[in-house]
Amino acid sequence: MFGKIRKAFGNFAEDVVRESHAWKIQCTSCGRQRSLASVGGIRYGGFGTSYTLGMCSQCGGFRMLRIYKPEKPPASPSA
Repeated sequence: MFGKIRKAFGNFAEDVVRESHAWKIQCTSCGRQRSLASVGGIRYGGFGTSYTLGMCSQCGGFRMLRIYKPEKPPASPSA
């Protein structure tokens, strides 16, 4: 049965984990940031920036936290 599920969904779980690690969560007060997955968050197929209310482990306060995906640096032109 699990083989059929694995065949139907492929590596979906690995894709979700990989993409969640690419997203960052940042305190809007002190600027501390971590990957979303490292704090237990999951984000897959999303876009844009969102905000949530939570505790910052550095400030120690209840703050607005920004969830965003850093833009990839522009590719350097090849000579």
